Amino acid sequence: MLAPMISFAQKNERIITEEIKNKINPIKTNFERINSIDKWTKIKTIETDDSAEGGYVNYYYLNEKLEKVVVQKFGESGKFLAEYYVLNSTLSFVFERNITYNVPLYWGEFDHKKSKIKEKRYYFEKKQLIHFVGKSMNLNEESKGVIDDFEALIKAEKNTEN
Repeated sequence: MLAPMISFAQKNERIITEEIKNKINPIKTNFERINSIDKWTKIKTIETDDSAEGGYVNYYYLNEKLEKVVVQKFGESGKFLAEYYVLNSTLSFVFERNITYNVPLYWGEFDHKKSKIKEKRYYFEKKQLIHFVGKSMNLNEESKGVIDDFEALIKAEKNTEN
């Protein structure tokens, strides 16, 4: 009889196999490289109107190559941040942070310290989710939605003037 194998992981993190680690390492290296860039050759901003207090999308280019897309949306009850990272011309990593305020921003009882913060990290290889950190009710559907959102952002950028 085989004894059950018990593994431990950080809170909200799936067990990482050696194979997954090897796939994630280049993604993390790319993330660090992109976030160390001081001077972008082009940053394109598109304002969005799909949230109560507005928002924007920034497209970061280095030598005509898209490296990163940052989405910020603001509302009276919270704000949302999504960062999309590109590796070898394809989506490789997405970081999402959703902040929900304790009460609407304009109420006297508003206290930023009482806000609830939820973060998610998606690691992709060839449009397939290979690792996830966070909480999800339906990870397969959610990761497909993340890819669809990224593709919609790329399409929106191409449909606007430079």
